[in-house]
Amino acid sequence: MSNTQFPIVLTKQTERTGICTICFCCILFMLLFWGQQTVIAQNNMTAHTDTSTSVSEFLQDYKISGKKVGIHEFAFWGGYSFHSTKGVWGKTAGADLSMLGFRYNRKLLALPKNYLLKYVGEMNLHVNYQFSDISRRVTASSIGGFGVAPVGFQLNWGKHRTVQPFLKSSTGFIYLSDPFPDRRGTRFNFILELGTGLEIKLFDHSFLTLGYKYHHMSNGRLGDVNPGLDSNIFYAGFTVF
Repeated sequence: MSNTQFPIVLTKQTERTGICTICFCCILFMLLFWGQQTVIAQNNMTAHTDTSTSVSEFLQDYKISGKKVGIHEFAFWGGYSFHSTKGVWGKTAGADLSMLGFRYNRKLLALPKNYLLKYVGEMNLHVNYQFSDISRRVTASSIGGFGVAPVGFQLNWGKHRTVQPFLKSSTGFIYLSDPFPDRRGTRFNFILELGTGLEIKLFDHSFLTLGYKYHHMSNGRLGDVNPGLDSNIFYAGFTVF
C-alpha cells in the first residue's frame, strides 16, 4: 500500500512546490518592478529638482537687477521697404512700405561670452503701404494703419563695446484703414519680424541703431483670402537709456 501511495504524495508535493515557486517569483518580480519604478520616480524628481535649481541659479547669476541704471531703453525709429516680393509666406508683390514707431527695450540677462538679452516691445505709430500696378489684386492705391508688437526679444553681442551687432525677432498685429487686399480680406492682420543690425554708441546714455528686418503681414486665414505681404525693411533709430 505504501509503495502505491508514495508517488501520489510526491506528485502533490511537487505541485505545491511548483505553485509556491511561481507565486514567489511573481511576488519577487513585482517587488523588483515596484522598486525600479520607485527609483525612476525618485530620479525624475531629483532631475526635476536639479533642473529647477539650475534654472534658478542661472537666473540668479545672469539676471539684471531692475534697480540697475540704464536697464530701460526708449527708442524712436523709422524704416522703408522698396517693392515687396513673393517671399517665404507673402504672395503680394510690388508694394512699398514706410513705418515710424516707438520701441521700449528692457535688459533681461547679461549672458556669458559678452551676450546681452533684451525684451522688446514696439508700437508702430505710422504704417503706410503703397501699391503699384504690379499689385493688381489690391483695390486701393495705398493703405495706412497702426500696430503693436508686444512680444519681442533681441540678442546683442559685445555688450560693453561701442558697436554691438544684434539679432531681433518680434510679433504682434496691425490694424489697417481698409481691408487687405480688398473686401474679401480683413483690416486686422498679424505681423512677424526677423532681423539684424548694429547698435552704435553715441554718448554715455544713447546709441544709434541701423538695421534690417524681414516683415511679414497676413490675416492668418481670418478673411476669405489671405495673400500676405513680405517686406524687406531697412531702418534707423535713436535710443536713450
